Amino acid sequence: MQSNKLQSKKKIVLMSCLCITLLGAAACSSNQSGKQANGNTPAAAGGEKAGGKLLAEPITFKVMTVDSSPQIVKDAPVFKHIFDKTNVKIELEPVPSANYDQKAQTLIATNNLPDITRIPNGKPYFNEAAKNGMFLPISDYLDYAPNIKRLMKENKEIGKGEVNGKLYGFPLLGQWKLQLAQAPMIRMDLLKEQNLEVPKTFDDLYKVLKKLKEAYPDKIPFTNREGAANLLTSMGFGMGSGFKIYYDPNVEGGKYVYGPSRPEFKAPLEYLNKLYKEKLLDPDYAVNTVDNMKEKLSSGRALFYYDNNSFGDQFNASLKPVSPKAQFELLLPLKNDLGQTRNIMYKKDWLHHFTINAKIKNPQAAVKFLDWMYSDEGTLITNYGIEGEHFKLEGGKPVIMDSIMKQFANAKDPFRNMQNALGIGFQTFTLNVDEHPMATMSSPDLVRWSEMITTKNGYVSEVAPPPFTDSEIDKLKTILSKVDTIVNQEIDKFVMGARPMSEFDSFAQKLKESGASEIEKIYNEANDRYKKSNP
Repeated sequence: MQSNKLQSKKKIVLMSCLCITLLGAAACSSNQSGKQANGNTPAAAGGEKAGGKLLAEPITFKVMTVDSSPQIVKDAPVFKHIFDKTNVKIELEPVPSANYDQKAQTLIATNNLPDITRIPNGKPYFNEAAKNGMFLPISDYLDYAPNIKRLMKENKEIGKGEVNGKLYGFPLLGQWKLQLAQAPMIRMDLLKEQNLEVPKTFDDLYKVLKKLKEAYPDKIPFTNREGAANLLTSMGFGMGSGFKIYYDPNVEGGKYVYGPSRPEFKAPLEYLNKLYKEKLLDPDYAVNTVDNMKEKLSSGRALFYYDNNSFGDQFNASLKPVSPKAQFELLLPLKNDLGQTRNIMYKKDWLHHFTINAKIKNPQAAVKFLDWMYSDEGTLITNYGIEGEHFKLEGGKPVIMDSIMKQFANAKDPFRNMQNALGIGFQTFTLNVDEHPMATMSSPDLVRWSEMITTKNGYVSEVAPPPFTDSEIDKLKTILSKVDTIVNQEIDKFVMGARPMSEFDSFAQKLKESGASEIEKIYNEANDRYKKSNP
């Protein structure tokens, strides 16, 4: 049970100002074949009921979203509460994250999409499906969506999700976020136990991992998830490069570059190869899932990771009962061989697309309902749950109830277990995410770490890709597939030593010849065009 002091501190965090949006009206719909209504046509589902429900008649929406660990509870209580308020019944169709892209592309290819589908940001198949008329053009229905219409004027990043000048999905936004990052996290208690200095450079980190291996030979010094792709996205950026196509603020004042085709990419590859060869990197790093990684770190089998720093809060909670001094701690960005100190922090908005099936019978209704989720009422319900059961208002501000805090206090991941059990927050089905509950249910460490993740300390925010023209999309579809395939096939060979580093230059040259330079050109021209039209 938390101390009174901790409870007090958490309430202070939670009582921070809750920024709210305008309340939108909504009608309803179901996913059936039929003629698409014109955006100027009155909503067929009718207006608001005198009884206070948002929609005149009950309706069901099937919603496909990403399922992660812990699993989503499909009949969570908040979904019934949403029905009570809006007349919309949500039938959630969670798909495991590892299979999500494949499932989404299969449904697009077979023209068998549910009513609403979450498409992660930056996926080429989203652009292609939008261009081919699979998704409803939200831009044609903005008269029914006052909230997103206003937000588009305030937040220029939303426009980057447009395809041919039109918005084809409601973006996942961060109303208030606890700043997180893909960052280096280490067992600080073991550094103290071995009288090791806190690493300040990547060379320091190598030496510390080597010492930890000597001191604890049965442990895994460094583990991660999802193979080299994850490592070279986060750690690669810190070392002066990046994975596949990404925005680099240090190249010509800020440019998109295809990392593996650049000479700077050799350094992180060599570094990981050295760690792997000396058994400092998990021998199973290439096949680790997020669950594999979490098990190793939360059980004490592994001692360092370079990923979402919020995981460290979970690992500390799991380790404390058996090892009270155990403590994962955030390291400040490490200095690389180029003299840079930089690290990626998550951007304010995820900008994942919640798309509406273009075949939907009543498009106005679907637009109105999703727009409602950005409203005061929609934001409150989808982030906090049911007033009086899950949260209460203190001074007009929402506060998670103590009974809920206690219910999930002993879970391995209290906050995410609460989200999925109640049906609230980023983990389930929310468009305007408020992470005050996360701050409330997490330890003071997580709040403290968020205050360390600043531009002053060398953190750089992720940058969303720019919008592309039809011609650019067609070119990227072919070139990206070709170049990315080469990277996917070869990258682990370098890390594991199956392919010698002496062949890196020829590998990089092959990427350029296969289209890496053209990818950079398309991205930068599109970005320049977007900046000129959105000063």
